[in-house]
Amino acid sequence: MNKTLKTSFDTFPQQTCVADRKWRSGGNQWLPISLVLGNALLSTVAEVVLKIGATNSPSIVLPAPIAFLSAIFSFWVVLGIFAYIASLSLWLVALPRLPLHLAYGLSSTVHLLVPCACWLVLRETIPPGRLCGMLCILAGTLMLGFSHE
Repeated sequence: MNKTLKTSFDTFPQQTCVADRKWRSGGNQWLPISLVLGNALLSTVAEVVLKIGATNSPSIVLPAPIAFLSAIFSFWVVLGIFAYIASLSLWLVALPRLPLHLAYGLSSTVHLLVPCACWLVLRETIPPGRLCGMLCILAGTLMLGFSHE
């Protein structure tokens, strides 16, 4: 009785994914990229407005055991939640049209956009070390975007 152990390669045969075939076949390659960048932009908006909502006093104050839920009743928090839902929607539309490794790499632009938005909107400072890291992320994102076959 010879039993063989199935590996993940046997279970999941190597196939070119649909998004990879669509990407390589040409067509409108900028649409999925713009969807991913729109996802990053909406995530940035969500983060900034959630920060504004968290720092402002809530319009409704709940009693002590559930006081932390008071923040949900802020206009800014609700706006941030809707921005996250819109961001997730763009991500779900982009995923079938773009290889995951490329989409995920391009979504790292959120690490550039959030500090810039915090600097512009919230008047937060960007330390030199973080600025250097942001430049590295920008270089890596550009390399990912332009080196894809």
